[in-house]
Amino acid sequence: MTVYIDVLVILNLYINYFLIRSSALVMRRSVSAKRCLLASAVGAAGSLVILLPELPFIVIALEKIVIGALITFAAFGRQKPVDFAVCALFFLLVSFVYAGLMTALWTFCAPYGMVFGNGVAYFNIPLTAIIAFTAAAYFAVRLVRYFADRRLRCGKICNVKISANGTEIQLRGLCDTGNGLCDIFSGKPVIVCKYEKIAEITPKNARDFLDGTLDESGGLYASCGLRLIPCRTVTSETLLPIFGADGITVDGKAADALVGVTKNSLGNDIDCIFDPKIISI
Repeated sequence: MTVYIDVLVILNLYINYFLIRSSALVMRRSVSAKRCLLASAVGAAGSLVILLPELPFIVIALEKIVIGALITFAAFGRQKPVDFAVCALFFLLVSFVYAGLMTALWTFCAPYGMVFGNGVAYFNIPLTAIIAFTAAAYFAVRLVRYFADRRLRCGKICNVKISANGTEIQLRGLCDTGNGLCDIFSGKPVIVCKYEKIAEITPKNARDFLDGTLDESGGLYASCGLRLIPCRTVTSETLLPIFGADGITVDGKAADALVGVTKNSLGNDIDCIFDPKIISI
């Protein structure tokens, strides 16, 4: 069967994009579309190995590890060795599961227009079929993630560290799935923190807003560089100023979220409230 290089590259670009998104979803880590496309291109280039004569299993395994490491670096950037290893491991795990499904499909069904060689699958089938298959697989990953998130422990008190502008603040955080607050623009979840606990790292415009001394230019808070999100509780509704931190960890694990500031009480000995889904694996 003839293998068309353009179809091979485009197909693997699409599949690798799905694999990277699935890995990020499982690990609860964010990855930009630009990085995801770059990493997908690296994987698509690696798919050209199918054009080579059949290679020994050990060579294919090593090639997969090297390509997986390059894809991980392109997608998630430079990290601590342990964090990089975790990202690479999850990406390889997702990729191996997908490769296993393709091997089973080829072994038991041998569909017309499919070639499987050197660990790479090539399909000469309608694009709609490929989209349907990957969409179903991605939905399955989201379903697994949904049920996994339901098992997260809530009500637990954690050690939360937030760093910004060279200063690190330590807080007692309450793990609560009831905090579904998200930034409407970026979609990122928000950790709600007591103002007096993080005043040192809170931007000046946010402090001025909470103190009631913010000078609005033309009545627009956006003109002051201030980002606000609506926050509704059982008893009231208000606007919370939010900002991005240089780093956030929960019990030593990296977290991806924005920081919201409030003067309202969050409970006895509670400095912040967060959704456990922000914690990366």
